[in-house]
Amino acid sequence: MTPRIAVVGSINADLVVQMAKLPGRGETVSSAEPQWYPGGKGANQAVAAARMGASVSMFGAVGADEPGEMCLSALAQSGVMTDSVLKVSSPTSTALVMVEHSGENQIVVADGANQHAAFDVDQISSADAVIVQFEIPESVIIAAGKASNGIFCVNAAPVRGISDELASLIDVLIVNEHEFAQLGEPKSGLVIVTAGANEVTAYQDGEVVAKAQPPVVEALDTVGAGDTFVGAFIVAYASGQSVADSLELACAASALSTLKLGAQSGMPTAAEVNRFMQESSN
Repeated sequence: MTPRIAVVGSINADLVVQMAKLPGRGETVSSAEPQWYPGGKGANQAVAAARMGASVSMFGAVGADEPGEMCLSALAQSGVMTDSVLKVSSPTSTALVMVEHSGENQIVVADGANQHAAFDVDQISSADAVIVQFEIPESVIIAAGKASNGIFCVNAAPVRGISDELASLIDVLIVNEHEFAQLGEPKSGLVIVTAGANEVTAYQDGEVVAKAQPPVVEALDTVGAGDTFVGAFIVAYASGQSVADSLELACAASALSTLKLGAQSGMPTAAEVNRFMQESSN
């Protein structure tokens, strides 16, 4: 089964700078030459899902500018359908990504076109799964949840409170350990909590139902690892795999994504993930 995935979310141009140590408050540090990459949590998750073999449509907005064209081109090259991405008068949203040589990072997002994200109800309603994140207005997220007839997945990042209206629509909530702590104990639905290189835990209606340990790798850049996890997990889960098996696959994909610089450029294909999992089990 090839799942149909609709991603309603952010599309960013990422300005990436590398340095020996991330700056502290009020500190100035030197970095290597800056590089531009396509990014945004929505676009990243769309690319991750497409590379894992899903049929993916992207719904969002970019500016009528060069960064926007770069982002659309990158999506298309990964097989993501971009016909429904709007071009608006606001500039393409931009993220400043500071990457320490250890692989740790800090990110600042300057909002722009993402605030104009929208979608086509008919295409959303026919998808096997709909993925959203918190880099777009909540009104758009709730509308997507109401239009969805498949799995409605919310990646609650950047973290903010979840309204009762939104909570009632969520089938799968994916957060990291810090977001999980801010949102509080899960009460209902499937909740996946990632923890970087540490164990991933899945809760169903507040009870632990599965755990998975990400493979150990020498990470170069952790930017996009969480988005890779989201895309890979939903593709596996929407294809009918169990929560436990979906976690294992998503952990492997996420680990592989850290071996290259750039959020989207490091995302692996299904074949690469399957080969990696086979080699790791031997």
